[in-house]
Amino acid sequence: MTKTVEPMIPSAPRAIFFDVDGTLVSHRTKRVPPSTVAALAELRRHGCKVFVATGRSMPEFGFLPLQDLTFDGYVLVGGQEARDVDGKVIFSDPIVGYDLAVLLEEFRACRRPILFYESVRMYANFVNDHVRQVEAEVSTPVPPIDEPRPDLPVLKAIIYEDATREDDLMARLPGCKATRWHRGAYDVVPAAGGKVAGIQALLDHYGIAPEQTMAFGDGENDADMLRYVHTGVAMGNGDADAKAAADIVCGDIDEDGLARALADFGLI
Repeated sequence: MTKTVEPMIPSAPRAIFFDVDGTLVSHRTKRVPPSTVAALAELRRHGCKVFVATGRSMPEFGFLPLQDLTFDGYVLVGGQEARDVDGKVIFSDPIVGYDLAVLLEEFRACRRPILFYESVRMYANFVNDHVRQVEAEVSTPVPPIDEPRPDLPVLKAIIYEDATREDDLMARLPGCKATRWHRGAYDVVPAAGGKVAGIQALLDHYGIAPEQTMAFGDGENDADMLRYVHTGVAMGNGDADAKAAADIVCGDIDEDGLARALADFGLI
């Protein structure tokens, strides 16, 4: 579905959003391709803001191989939180009300493994071999076991199940939606949430119009983002949902696809 590049690329995008897993970080090589590191640095030298848009939380940046990258802002926890260049929270959209009550009951019943994300911590109700396998495939340590605290909002839940049981839980969460990022796990966020909500908050904060944006992603949870920005680019290693939502499909992450696309667009 590769399309002609020239008509869709703004002459000088002011902001580009990048997913992390499978877009910046290769879980085959366990690193960010050197070509990607160089490309993002060149974008910033040219005055383009480089934002991350990820399902990850800020604490997770400590174990991801992102130390060579500098960002101008952060869309985090699948869009449920946004932070500025200094890491200050400028937007937060937690799960509340009836939906939170259902998730808390399910968390404590331990019928299925669930991970809760707060702004500064993440924890599971229990861990089994399925959880260990999923986290190993995205280069993530096994999450700790902990309990929710009433004073700390839950921004997102991860449910460690394949698609066969997804509808069972989601039918009980009328104010939430599911977005899958792995064959064995999916996110639960507020129905109006997702990466686009966090992106809108950052664009408003920096005074940037959607027409001045691009985004790169590879998963189902990137699809809304790729449709929202002026030019959405799916990675060649991405899934069918990301590719269907994108304007352009570039090369594989491990074949310098991201950097080659930016060069083809004339942005580096």
